[in-house]
Amino acid sequence: MTRLTTILGYLGLIPFLLPLAVMVNGFVFGNGLQGVSVFGFYGPYVFISYSAVILSFLTGTLWSRARLTDDNTMARAGVVASNLLALAVWASLLLIYVAPLLTVFAVCLLLAGYLALLYLERFLQAQADKNYWKMRIQLTAIVCATHLILVAMMVMEL
Repeated sequence: MTRLTTILGYLGLIPFLLPLAVMVNGFVFGNGLQGVSVFGFYGPYVFISYSAVILSFLTGTLWSRARLTDDNTMARAGVVASNLLALAVWASLLLIYVAPLLTVFAVCLLLAGYLALLYLERFLQAQADKNYWKMRIQLTAIVCATHLILVAMMVMEL
């Protein structure tokens, strides 16, 4: 199971990296992000939607982990936190329809969600396997870097 988790975890980076590469290419060599299309959709929206799906999935794993915790206070905190993160993800999807500036905020909200999730997950699972945490930190760092690159490009276009 550990090998499968690792393989799927790293493969899950591809839908972050490929749209970002297309967006960077369009930003540097094309007409900016406004002209970037990924699968026929506005590039940042494709990135945001995938990010939202992955973060929602991970909040579900936080819910599950929290329920398995022996400490009732920590279990409640984990379940509440997973719900708050899921609502933040939903808000990020709604924000993209309001204004371009809020699209930037949506990406920042997702970025904050990944960092909060990593912290909460570590808090709930203090005795986790070191290899797992090494992978989680690497994956989160790469995902957060992709979000920061997108935010930088979006801010430069405002």
